[in-house]
Amino acid sequence: MKRSAIMILLLLALLTACAANKEPPTVTIENNGVAVSFPPGIQMIGENAYYVENDGVSFCGLTDCLAEKDGQLLYFTENSSLRRFSTGFVSIDGGLYYAPEDGFALCAAREQVVQIDGALYAFDADCRVMHLTAGVQEIFGSLYYVPEDGTLIALPQEGALLTGDGLYYANADGTLARNRTLGYLRFGADGRYTSGSETLDQQVDALLETAQVSRTDPIEDFRLCYAYIRDNYRYLSMEHYPAGSTDWAQSSAETFFELGKGNCYCWAAAQMYCARRLGFQAYCVAGWEDNPSNDHAWVMAEIDGTEYLFDAELEYALDESADMFMATSDGSTYNGYSYFFP
Repeated sequence: MKRSAIMILLLLALLTACAANKEPPTVTIENNGVAVSFPPGIQMIGENAYYVENDGVSFCGLTDCLAEKDGQLLYFTENSSLRRFSTGFVSIDGGLYYAPEDGFALCAAREQVVQIDGALYAFDADCRVMHLTAGVQEIFGSLYYVPEDGTLIALPQEGALLTGDGLYYANADGTLARNRTLGYLRFGADGRYTSGSETLDQQVDALLETAQVSRTDPIEDFRLCYAYIRDNYRYLSMEHYPAGSTDWAQSSAETFFELGKGNCYCWAAAQMYCARRLGFQAYCVAGWEDNPSNDHAWVMAEIDGTEYLFDAELEYALDESADMFMATSDGSTYNGYSYFFP
C-alpha cells in the first residue's frame, strides 16, 4: 500500500475513533494485518500534525483538549490533529497560555515563575498564566512585585524597590529579599524594610505622607522630607553623645518625631531613617562641626557610588543660608562648612 493511501486511512481512522470516543484514545494503522510504524512524536500527515505514541504505531486520539506529551503541552482538535500556534500568549477555553515559539507546543511550566521578554509570569498547576492582584505577592513560596492587576510580574533591577506600600529589595531573579540585612537596610519576614521599631516605622511613614512624596523619585522624595523637617521642626537642647557612637539614633528619632523638636542628634537620626525608608544606604555621624570642640551630628548617604553629606539642622540654624542637601567635599569642607569626623 502506498504511503499516501496509509495517510488517508489514518485520517479516516482518527476521525472514526474520535466519533466513537474510544478508550484509550489511540488509533493503530495496519497494512495487511501488520501495524504501520511511524517515528514517535509529532508527525505531519498532509497539512495536519498528529501525535505518534512512543510505541511508534499508536496515534493519540484525544479531542478538543490540552494534554502533555513527552514534556510538550499540545492541543488536540476535534479530529485529533494538533493546533498550531504563533509565538506569544494565546487564550484557550478561558485560560491564558504561552507559546514560546511558532509550532505546536505551549509552555508546560507548572507552578513556576518564568521569565518571558524581560518580564516574569506565573504559571499555575495547569500551565495557565495566572492573573494576579497588584502589590507584593507570595507566589510559590517567594515574594514578587506585581505593578498592576494582571499577569505581569515586575523584573526590577537588582537593588532597592520603592513601592506604594513600602520599600523592598529586589534580588537578581526578581524575587524580593526577606529576613535579610543589606548594608544599613533591614528587611523583615514580609519583605518590607523596617527600622526595627514599629513606632519609628509608623512615624517615618507619616512624615512621608505629610511631605507628599511621590515614591517614584527617591532623591526628590528625600529632598521633600529633608525640607519638611527643616521647615517644620525646631531645636531643643538635649543630651549630647560621644563622638563615633550611633546607638542613640533610634530613640533620638522617635523623640524628635514625637515632640516635633530636638537637638542635632535628633535631627540627624530623623533624616537618616527617612533616607533609609527611601532606599538609601544612610548612616549618622557623631563628630564636630566648625571646630573640634563643637559637638554635632549629621547624615552621610551613598548615592550612585558617591557619599554625600546631609545636614538640615545646620540649614535651620543658619536660616537656610547654607545648602547642605547632598553636600560634597572639596577635601577639607562640605559646601564650605567644616566637618570633623571621629
